[in-house]
Amino acid sequence: MEIENTQEKLSVRNSDLAASRFSDTKLAECSFHNVNLRASTFANTNLGGARFVDVNLADVTIQDANLTGMAINGILVTDLIRAFKSRPQTVLYAKNLTRMQAFYQGVLLLEIEHAESDHVVLASPMSQLVILQVPESIATAIEIADPPKRRTETPIKLVFEVENLASARDAALKLGGQVDPVEREWNYQGCRVCDGHDPEGNVVQFRQR
Repeated sequence: MEIENTQEKLSVRNSDLAASRFSDTKLAECSFHNVNLRASTFANTNLGGARFVDVNLADVTIQDANLTGMAINGILVTDLIRAFKSRPQTVLYAKNLTRMQAFYQGVLLLEIEHAESDHVVLASPMSQLVILQVPESIATAIEIADPPKRRTETPIKLVFEVENLASARDAALKLGGQVDPVEREWNYQGCRVCDGHDPEGNVVQFRQR
């Protein structure tokens, strides 16, 4: 659907506008409630003060747009962008970069944001995980047991959120790590929590909201 020259303060509710193209439009102070906009494009569009509530914005492209005052479910887009750029970052050194990348991608459902021969950046909208390849001169001296022995002597524990502990448990087992059995789960600060480890024995705590 091509939408041009739309009036300001437009109100759209309970509609399917997937794959629409909004171009050269004025949508300032408009509102979208319960609207499917998946894969839509906003080009040269004024979205100043627009409100999006319970809207599917997956795969949406926004080009040359005014986003001042635009809010998604009550949160300003400018605040979302600022939070995205300042996401907390965890750095992890690995003997086997490929195996560790596969584990964290599969268990945490992270996307590859950047990759080179000696490191990879895995990310979600809320955080980044950087996995660095240990230099060969050091890696040869590191022994990883099979199955890996949990490194409980370290004073550091990684903590990551997962969508579902049961799914994470299955994925971890297939990818060379472990999430402890369900009977070892506990509740903490509104989360269901369980410890485990990655393929190189690093202790990891997994949390499901």
